Amino acid sequence: MIADDPSVIQPILAQLKKSFMSKRTLPLEYRRQQLLNLKRGVKELEPKIQIAQKKDIGMTPIMTKMLTTNLLLDEIKNCLKNLNHWTKLEKIDVPLLLGPGTSYTKPEPLGVALVISAWNYPLTTSIPYVISAIAAGNCCVIKPSELAPNASNIIAELFDKYLDKDCYRCIEGKVEVAKAIIKEPFDIIVFTGSTDKGKLVAKAAAENLTPYILELGGKSPTIVDRNADLDNAALRIMQGRFMNAGQVCVACDYLFVHKDVKNELIKKFKETLLNFYGENPSQSKDYERIINEFHVKRLKSYLDEDHGGKVILGGEVDEKEKYIAPTLIEKPKLTSKLMQEEIFGPILPIYEFDDFDFVVNFINERPKPLSLYYYGSGSSPNYRKLKNETFSGALSLNESIFHVGILDAPFGGVGFSGQGKLHGHSGFKAFSHYKTIFEKGGLNIYPFNVRYPPYEGFRLKSLDFMLGYSRVTQNSIMKIIMALFVLFIFAILFKTNIFMNTTKGLGNFVSEMMNTKVKGDL
Repeated sequence: MIADDPSVIQPILAQLKKSFMSKRTLPLEYRRQQLLNLKRGVKELEPKIQIAQKKDIGMTPIMTKMLTTNLLLDEIKNCLKNLNHWTKLEKIDVPLLLGPGTSYTKPEPLGVALVISAWNYPLTTSIPYVISAIAAGNCCVIKPSELAPNASNIIAELFDKYLDKDCYRCIEGKVEVAKAIIKEPFDIIVFTGSTDKGKLVAKAAAENLTPYILELGGKSPTIVDRNADLDNAALRIMQGRFMNAGQVCVACDYLFVHKDVKNELIKKFKETLLNFYGENPSQSKDYERIINEFHVKRLKSYLDEDHGGKVILGGEVDEKEKYIAPTLIEKPKLTSKLMQEEIFGPILPIYEFDDFDFVVNFINERPKPLSLYYYGSGSSPNYRKLKNETFSGALSLNESIFHVGILDAPFGGVGFSGQGKLHGHSGFKAFSHYKTIFEKGGLNIYPFNVRYPPYEGFRLKSLDFMLGYSRVTQNSIMKIIMALFVLFIFAILFKTNIFMNTTKGLGNFVSEMMNTKVKGDL
């Protein structure tokens, strides 16, 4: 059971703010220890995590390992490996007019972070961001999705048993907790979910001027060009679309295929799904279920409406079992729910194209997608056009979904598909404020005193001259001085013949060595 008690929020937030102000989370050794504790917790709780995700969404143990626990452990290892590098000061060159001095940026934690997860991958859409928050030195509250109650309980256990409760807390809850918690003055909010819910988070955060990162979704297109490897395309598109019964934010939401290969591709889609899930996917241990009855009914309504398309595979629904078959629909109307809303389920609309410019314009006329997938030659003009003339959170060539597993690659959407970037160094930066520090002494001799009034005579002319070269920096001046110094030394050496004598000496030495070698060979 998950309670829905908003009264627990403020006391926990007050405790975490107090802990943060005590500077408890600042030492790197403390951060490392918490990450190591979290790593141990994920490993020890992995069997429970597998059971929880099986109960919530029917996810198999191997998929939980691949898409949840393995990713979490890799994220922790990546942070531990790079923490010293990420926390280093970054020097900034100082304009000569503002010198002499030193400037650099120092990454500092924002404070107390709030992470709100999604139900489709409850741990994967939350714990990696907690990892980044810890690495950056923040305290953190996590609010798991109540729609995945078993996973929510496991997240609570993970926090309670393995992390410092004075700095890291899990607040379980339902709608009332969710509505209340986003109104609190956190120092950053990270939300994963639908675009509509993301708008509510952004609106609430604005009241406190709280920065936020939104990991949303939208309609991610896939394009299969005439020169594509159709066997590869069928394997990867079908896996990417129907993994977790299509409940994946970066999954292909509709597909364009060149008319010359459409029929062959559809044939391979059917063969691939047969190999994946058998004649009856409802009996396959590898095919997951829809999260709850509400979403089953939502998806069923997409199939039941007069969408104008042709169902060429699937379409079966079992509301009691929360099952919707892998479904392919050819050319539904653009005004249908299938094309007006993010599907977030095991249904794939398919369209054909002949003119690639039409596809590019079609994508650009709609909200920027979270991901965009192209199957075909990487050297083709069409791929170059797609890469250079469309806008999306990510673009993958001949692959679906798995770009999210590149831990050092920034992950996030743009516009309606999200705001901000997470994972790896990008995640560390997201939970950090890079404070600019400028340090200098009290030297106020010429030319550094020309900035002060009165502005007249030689001082005015000097200041006017220096403003004309305001981008000249201390480092560039030092490089010029060093170059002039080296030239000066060479001039002295030439003048005293030391250089020439040294050169002659080296030449004689080389000649003697060559002569000795020749005599030895003879």
